[in-house]
Amino acid sequence: MTAEKELSLSESQFNKIRGIIHDSTGITIGDNRTSLLLSRLRSRLRETRDEDFKAYIARVTSDKAELQELINRVTTNKTFFYRTPRIWQHFRDVAIPAFMERNTRRPMRIWSAAASTGEEAYTAGMILEHTRSTQEGFDYRCTGTDISSKVLKQAEAGLYAVPALTQLRADGTDLFDRFMGGDDTAGYKVDTQIRGRTTFKLHNLLKPLPGGASFDAVFLRNVLIYFTPEDQEAILRNVHAAMAPDAFLYIGESESIARLRTDFAIIEPMIYRPAPKRGKPLT
Repeated sequence: MTAEKELSLSESQFNKIRGIIHDSTGITIGDNRTSLLLSRLRSRLRETRDEDFKAYIARVTSDKAELQELINRVTTNKTFFYRTPRIWQHFRDVAIPAFMERNTRRPMRIWSAAASTGEEAYTAGMILEHTRSTQEGFDYRCTGTDISSKVLKQAEAGLYAVPALTQLRADGTDLFDRFMGGDDTAGYKVDTQIRGRTTFKLHNLLKPLPGGASFDAVFLRNVLIYFTPEDQEAILRNVHAAMAPDAFLYIGESESIARLRTDFAIIEPMIYRPAPKRGKPLT
């Protein structure tokens, strides 16, 4: 590859790459994000030894593994344990008891739909594991999905450094003390009972989730903002199809689906349920 200072991304090349990203993931890269894309891909071109973005685009369009690497590089994966405590309080005090009132024979199923490195799925797992230890017959399964294979590998490891745990230590001290083992230097590992009940899968939210699972709570948090309204509606249709009729949907603080055409009814800000069929009230 030519010297790094000579590397540039033309407008047409930028449009081609963001078109590839949108076609593959649904994520929309804004018109003013050329510098961001260049900064995230510069090191990759050095690794692949492509002379310029023309050569790299040719590689991406002919190599599925490189397309996945592109997705890994451009997706945003900032997250941490116990993000937005109010959501977790509702999950603990409302969603779990509501499930237990309706079901006694099957595990509660949870979907962290944009799981990133796993903090959200494992936060749910901690609350569920606490319930399992106190409620005879209760069990659960957590599924985490993401478009990035890189972050899913980190999630499967279940090992975390201190910054990801700050909120949990402050507002979920009992969960941290009970379900995270380790120290500030080596990091902290999620309890084996929780990891054993949690699986992570590569998945594009614009496609139906395989497997036909009926989830009792879905966390779709801080991800819709990266999609157009049309794609948001498509994602929400897929999520709705994977939910039990009495399930809960949790979205991010900066997100709203009120103006979208969906089959969800708002319970309170950030919390929704599948809209009831005509003549059937929400319970």
